[in-house]
Amino acid sequence: MTHTPRRCKPNNSRIRPVLAVLLTLLIVASSCASDEPVAIATNDGGVLVKPPDVLDGDAPVEATDADAVDDADAAPAPDVVDFTWFDGTPGSTADFAGEPTVVNFWASNCPPCVAEMPEFESVYQAIGDRVSFVGVNVADIRTEADRLADQTGVSYPLVEDPDSAVFRAYRGFVMPTTVFLNETGQPVFTWSGVLTGEELRILIDRHIAPGSLDV
Repeated sequence: MTHTPRRCKPNNSRIRPVLAVLLTLLIVASSCASDEPVAIATNDGGVLVKPPDVLDGDAPVEATDADAVDDADAAPAPDVVDFTWFDGTPGSTADFAGEPTVVNFWASNCPPCVAEMPEFESVYQAIGDRVSFVGVNVADIRTEADRLADQTGVSYPLVEDPDSAVFRAYRGFVMPTTVFLNETGQPVFTWSGVLTGEELRILIDRHIAPGSLDV
């Protein structure tokens, strides 16, 4: 009797997981292989930012009445911290009281910070007569901070925070961080991570300047 050799059929249940792992590794490798920065649309593409998706945001921001914050829920203003404005004028966090204020913490070596600064400038140009904007440069090299401010075109006031004292006062722990202050200088909301201009406007309207979306 002649015996026909049996051919083993591949066990697809074992192969599929292996292929999935290999495909994942290939995707990760390909994404990490490119170090080429991608230009963002500011000052004729003068600012280069990597990775290209830093303005996707950490989570969708939607404006709803249920998310409105009452001033009674605001955290107490932190202890007053002295600092120097970029123009050399002495100041302090007490200067932030008086009108709704957006305080954005940034540094020149933080790609998401670089990406969102032109977005903040755009919102500032739109509603800066209703809401104050302050950029706080944290633990940075001043020459690099000046260069970045020029490249991104930000025109709102900037603060030096070389020892991170202001950043710590507002309990910052990642970069970038944006703190929204009411008229009395109390923090009513803090966003840790990057923001698009649209998201920024929604948070301003929701927390410190209702009706600003209509401007």
